[in-house]
Amino acid sequence: MLGVVFTGNEKVDVRESPEPDPKPGEALIRVRASALCGTELPMYRSPEGSRGAIPGHEMAGDVVAVNETRAIQVGDRVSVHIMVGCGRCHFCLRGDTKHCLNIGFILGGHAEYLAAPEACCIPLPEDLDCEHGVLVVGDLVGTPYRAVTRVGVSALDTVAVCGCGPIGLGVLNILHFLGARTIASEVVPYRRALAEKVGAARVVDPTQESIAEAARSITGGLGADIAFDCSARQETLTDALESVRSQGKVAVMGEKGDCHIAPGRQIMYREITVIGSLYFDRSDVPGMLDLYRRGLPVDPLVTHRFPIQRAAEAFATFASGESGKVLIVHSDLSSVG
Repeated sequence: MLGVVFTGNEKVDVRESPEPDPKPGEALIRVRASALCGTELPMYRSPEGSRGAIPGHEMAGDVVAVNETRAIQVGDRVSVHIMVGCGRCHFCLRGDTKHCLNIGFILGGHAEYLAAPEACCIPLPEDLDCEHGVLVVGDLVGTPYRAVTRVGVSALDTVAVCGCGPIGLGVLNILHFLGARTIASEVVPYRRALAEKVGAARVVDPTQESIAEAARSITGGLGADIAFDCSARQETLTDALESVRSQGKVAVMGEKGDCHIAPGRQIMYREITVIGSLYFDRSDVPGMLDLYRRGLPVDPLVTHRFPIQRAAEAFATFASGESGKVLIVHSDLSSVG
C-alpha cells in the first residue's frame, strides 16, 4: 500500500509498505478519505519528521477484512475514533475512554489501508459517504460540537472565536447554524475570508484590532458571552479571556505551549469560567449526525482535495495557512449507501 511519511523539515514522501494485518478484535479499513490536522504540523516541520511512521488521525473508509470482531463486518463504512482505552482504569470503567490513564492513539490514516480496533470503528449511516464521514464524524464537526455543547450556546449569545484554522472555522460554522452572533479573529487574510463565508458577523485582524474591543463595541461595552480559543498561538488565550464579559465562559481548544495569563484580573475578579475541550466522545456522535441531517453545511469548509500521490503538495498548502480543511481523497471514493 501507499502511505505518507514526514522525512523532516517539511519534506514528505509517499512510500510503499505492507498492508497492516488486523489483530484479533480489529478491522482492516480501506481508507477512502483522510483529513489534515494542525496538530500534525509540528511533526511535519520538525527535523526528525515522523521517524518512518505514517501520520494521520482523521480517516474514513470501507471495512475489507475483520479478525474476530462482533459487530463490525466486511462492507461496513466507518470513521475511526482515534483514542484507545485500556478498559480497566477508573475512567474506562465509567465509560470515559477519552481520559483513560493509559490512553493510546490510532495513527496511520494517511495511507491506503489502516487496521483499527472494533471499539474505535464508528459505522457511518447510509446517508453519509466516506468524505462527509471524515468531516462530520471527525475533527471538523466533532471537536467543535463537543466544545459548543459543553459551554452551552444559544441564539441569544454573542461569541468570540479566536483563531480560524479548521477547528475555529468548525466552531463558527456550528455557532452560525445555531443562530449565535459571532466575532472572529484571524491573522491570515485567506482564513478571515473563510470566516466571513461561514457566517461570522464581524472578522478582525488581531494585528490591527483587538477582538476584545470589537466584542465590547457591539455589546454596549459588556463583551462576549462566550469565547473559544482555537489557535496554537499563545496570544489567542489572552484574547479569549479579555473578550468575554464578567461571568462569561472561555473554552480552550487550541493546543499550544506555556502561556502567560493574569489569573486575578482575567479570571478570578470577573468570575470567568474556563473549560478545556479535547476531541469528541462516541456519545456525541448522534448529536453530530443530527446537526448534519438538519442542514449543517460542511462542504464550504473544505478548500482543497489531493490524491495521496500529491501529499507533499497537500501539506505545503495546509501549512501555508492558505486553506481551510484539506483532504487526501483516494480513488474510487465510496458512494453514499
